[in-house]
Amino acid sequence: MRAKKFSQNILPLLACVLFLSWPQLASGPQMEGIPALSTPLGKCGTQEFLDIESDVCRPCTENQMRSPDGLRCVCVAGTDQMPPPIDCRACSALPSRTLWEFLFLDASFLACNNTCNETACQLLTNMVTLEAFSLQNRAYDLYTKTKSPDLPKLWYGSMETSFPRVSFRKNSQIRLKVTKYGARGDFLGWEDVSRGMLQLCPDSQNVLEAAFVFGTSYKQSCSLEVSYLLQKDPEPTFYELFLQYEDDKGNVRWWPVPIENPAIRTSSSASPNSWALRRFFLVDGLSGRKQNLTDPPETVTLAAELLLSVYLPTGSPGNEPPFLLTVKYVQQDNPGIVQASFLVTYIQDPGTAQRDTDVSHCPVKTPERKPG
Repeated sequence: MRAKKFSQNILPLLACVLFLSWPQLASGPQMEGIPALSTPLGKCGTQEFLDIESDVCRPCTENQMRSPDGLRCVCVAGTDQMPPPIDCRACSALPSRTLWEFLFLDASFLACNNTCNETACQLLTNMVTLEAFSLQNRAYDLYTKTKSPDLPKLWYGSMETSFPRVSFRKNSQIRLKVTKYGARGDFLGWEDVSRGMLQLCPDSQNVLEAAFVFGTSYKQSCSLEVSYLLQKDPEPTFYELFLQYEDDKGNVRWWPVPIENPAIRTSSSASPNSWALRRFFLVDGLSGRKQNLTDPPETVTLAAELLLSVYLPTGSPGNEPPFLLTVKYVQQDNPGIVQASFLVTYIQDPGTAQRDTDVSHCPVKTPERKPG
C-alpha cells in the first residue's frame, strides 16, 4: 500500500429538499447485526414482500415464499412452478471467458431454469455482473435466455415513481444500506454502509465517514498493492445500494440507488435510464484464475473509481436520478499497483441554486502521506 490523498469541500446547505423519482425498494430479521425493523425484512410479514414501487407489503402466491432479501417472491422447492426443462447443448454460441465461468456458468443456468433454485439464479446474475466491460459474452447471453421467475433483475429500467420529499439539513448523515451476495449466489444480508465498506483506500473512521455527511464534496485517493486488495477480498462480494430515509409521516423507507457502469453504457445506444444497473462489486479475484481456482489470479478486476453523484433539483425531478453511483472498473495484473478513488459530488441547477441553497466552499486537505 502506498501514499494516499484526501480532500473535501464542505458545502453547508441550510436545507435541501430532494424530490425522489426512481424505482424504490424496501422490506427486516436480524441481518449482519442490523435490527429487523431497520431493513425491509422487518416491515412485512414472513409470507409477504415489499413492493418496490408502492412501498406496500404484498403477499406471495401459493407455492411461493419471500426471497431472502425481502424484495420479491421466489418458488418453493418441490413445486411444479418452473418452466419446461431445457438443456445446454446449444444454449449459446459464445465461449466461456474464464475458468470460473467454464466450471459454473452452464450449471447455474440449468439449475436456475430447471429446478427451484434461487441461489443458482443469483449465481448466474453475479456472473453477468463480473462481465464489467461488455455484454457481448456467454454469461449475458444465457441470462437473457433464462425463463425462471426466480432470476434477479439486472436493471432498474425507466420507471418513474413519485416519492415524498426528503430533507437533508446541514451536516446530516446520508444513510445508505446494501444487500450483499456472495460469489456463489448466497445472500449475506443487509448491512449499513459504514467503516469504509465501499472505499478501497484505508483511512481513519472520521475521514471515511466524512464522505456521507450531506453537503460534503469529497475525494479520497490512494495507490494500493493488488495483493492487499486480495487479502481483504479473495472472492468478490456483490452489492445493491439503497438510500434509507423517512417520509413525511416519519415512516422509514428505502430507495434504490442506480449503478452506472460507463463501459457498458457507452457500448449501447439505448436510453441511459434503461441501463441503470442494480448490482456491482469492488474486487474480482476469481475471473483471473487460469489453471485452478486455488491458484492466485493473474489479473484482478476492481472498481478503481466510485463516484456518488447527488443531484439537487429544486422542483420536479429532471432526467437524472437524485442519487447515482458510477463505478469505473479496471483490470490490473497481479502482482501490481493500482490507483483507487472514492468521490462524492453535488450537482445543482445553476439557474436556481443561488436562490434556493446557501453554499460556501471550505476546502480541507491533508498532505500526502504514507500509512504506518
